[in-house]
Amino acid sequence: MKTMKRLNSKFIRKMMMALTSLTLLFSIVGCSNQSDTVTIGGKDFAEQEILANMMKLLIENETDLNVQLKTGLAANITWAALKKGDIDGYVEYTGTGLINILNHKPVTDAEEAYNIVAEEFPKEFGITWLKPLGFNNTYVVTMRKDQAEELGIKTVSDLAAKSDQLIFGTGQEWLGREDGFPAFEKIYNVNFKKVVTMDYGLWYPSVLNKEIDVIIPYSTDGKLAAYDLVLLKDDKHLFPPYDAVPIFKDEVLKKHPELKEAVNKLANQIDETEMQKLNAKVEIDKEDAAKVAEEWLKEKGLLK
Repeated sequence: MKTMKRLNSKFIRKMMMALTSLTLLFSIVGCSNQSDTVTIGGKDFAEQEILANMMKLLIENETDLNVQLKTGLAANITWAALKKGDIDGYVEYTGTGLINILNHKPVTDAEEAYNIVAEEFPKEFGITWLKPLGFNNTYVVTMRKDQAEELGIKTVSDLAAKSDQLIFGTGQEWLGREDGFPAFEKIYNVNFKKVVTMDYGLWYPSVLNKEIDVIIPYSTDGKLAAYDLVLLKDDKHLFPPYDAVPIFKDEVLKKHPELKEAVNKLANQIDETEMQKLNAKVEIDKEDAAKVAEEWLKEKGLLK
């Protein structure tokens, strides 16, 4: 009986040692897998989801890294998540980095804006700006194409000269912002027949139904590609540049230097018109953002 107890005791000890070894092994494997995973974030609109999926597909195609996506985040949450380390990178805009994050005064030159954020972010936040993607998602003054042609309007200065004949529609927030409507009035001396405040969702129907004449959406808005609208040239440089640029934590790029090369394959590949079309596929045609991203990468020869 005592012999049987000793044998059982030895057996139990061996089993426990084996289980401990397995637990340690799985722990090591788990840590290894975690270290080979990067997390890409994205704000809560179609453009960000498309771009996050582009980066994911490129990184997984060009490297041995796995990518987890965390999209649909509010703008301030996305930035906070990057600083905290909950995500490793996302696409930010130079104007946002300059004005909203660095609290720097607006600049009108795109290269200057990029150089400032590219220099200051590593020093202040330990975050690197990679190469710009090629498009500027800034504000743009927009009106019906037939009306613009009838009135001979091609630039915002042309618009200002005829503004007393036109109705301007905008959101309440932009109307009161110092860099919004007050700056528009000051720089271009506009004097609209009427200014109407409305929800963003009503802008395009109201323009198309001729209830208003002028709106100021973002330059890569998918609806601009779907409707017969004209984008007027900002000839006095009212709006700061908002060039789209992937940004990543320095520690992540040091650990995975191959990440930078993979993501930089997107550099200067997308212009405003192309981004409008991609956004329209998701916003209007209701296509899946991951599918849109994959098809575009294959069309560009960046993904097999």
